Amino acid sequence: MNARMFTKVIMLTAMFFFADTFVFAGGYNQNEEAMKKQVSSAPESVRTYPVGSPVYLNGKLSVQGTQMVNECGNPVQLKGMSSHGLAWFPQCYTEESLTTLVNDWHIDIFRLAIYTHENGGYCKTDTTQWKSKEDYNVYIDSLVDICGKLGIYCIIDWHVLKEGSGNPKNTLDDAIPFWDYMSAKHKDDKHVLYEICNEPNGFMVRWSHVKEYADQVIPVIRANDPDKIVICGTPTWSQDVDYASQDPLSYDNVMYTLHFYSGDHTQSLRDKAQTALNNGAAIFVTEFGTTKASGTGGVFLDECDRWMEWMNERKISWVNWSFADKNESSAALQPGASRSKNWNMVSESGQYIKQLLSQPKNFEPCEDINGVENNLLEKQPVTLYPNPAKAFFSVSVPDGETLVKVQLFDLTGRFLLESEEETVDVSRLDRGVYCVKVFLTNGIVVDELVKE
Repeated sequence: MNARMFTKVIMLTAMFFFADTFVFAGGYNQNEEAMKKQVSSAPESVRTYPVGSPVYLNGKLSVQGTQMVNECGNPVQLKGMSSHGLAWFPQCYTEESLTTLVNDWHIDIFRLAIYTHENGGYCKTDTTQWKSKEDYNVYIDSLVDICGKLGIYCIIDWHVLKEGSGNPKNTLDDAIPFWDYMSAKHKDDKHVLYEICNEPNGFMVRWSHVKEYADQVIPVIRANDPDKIVICGTPTWSQDVDYASQDPLSYDNVMYTLHFYSGDHTQSLRDKAQTALNNGAAIFVTEFGTTKASGTGGVFLDECDRWMEWMNERKISWVNWSFADKNESSAALQPGASRSKNWNMVSESGQYIKQLLSQPKNFEPCEDINGVENNLLEKQPVTLYPNPAKAFFSVSVPDGETLVKVQLFDLTGRFLLESEEETVDVSRLDRGVYCVKVFLTNGIVVDELVKE
């Protein structure tokens, strides 16, 4: 564990361990029983979130300059998954599947793709309509609630794409009541973000058209919810962020959508995005794929690695397309995964994305938004060695500190063993990743141990 990650982890310890919830390098894990009990101490009138979850740690998000920040102003980079069309693969979007995404994939955010026209879209009025608008709203609300229960952020995505919706102005008759309802319903939900138009596109669709749409939709949202983040799509399937940055929207807490598919979009699109950042625009990659833009053609992981490096350096949040078992390269699940309810039955793309999501988080959490005091040792790190360990590991403590005891837990928070010695016997433990809680005379430190 690097020093930067260590600092993050020790800052989290009091919040996690005194609530019987445990942090680990890949994210946070909460079993079902703990999820029912471990909630923050926020007022009862406000939705509560599981202790240690991304929303619990970061609270309500906002925009400062080009950076998304948490409730206390620290930069935040969220990483997660997008649904495919909710009407296309509803069997993939259940409390069970989303819980697996939290516990096994370690997502921070989930995007709800609400197609406006295609395949039973929200705006349809004929026999192809999947649900009535009222029933569709209830369904969306239920998924938003599941995300809140799990403590992850949720993007409500008005998924304009084809059938005339490439110009989002063509959806205004439905978009205005939709956003009026959603912003009133979820105005107090810290975990919700609004994406008002997915991918404006079409030869004649310019940023001026998208801006006209946004200038009619955003005031409706702001009348109900004055400061939640609004993400606005950009022309050419959300690639023209540079054009948007030259004539920005005149609202606070606005971000601009950038989409890429690594089989088609390379350095030239990153250059456009950098121009937007240089012009002061905040960017959110609400959709990207490891494939060609068609969703097919195999995976292009080397180019995706370049995109990851570029986004990580700038703390740009990202959401992968898509958590579905569609028979295409960009789907994170293999065909048949939903039928067997095996939410870890990953495709080649899904395996790659799951590994990325399991990398250490770099949150700088708020220490006081949930009324939890921090009693951690925040200076010199404790070292576990060797790590990975086979039969034994030792604890090296900072100068001036004395080891009191060491406790080990598995990733569900189950207590395994305790030792008062600096060398700990783990020979009986199975291979895997464990949480180590080190008690010192002046505080507590948490680290990760890999058992070979």
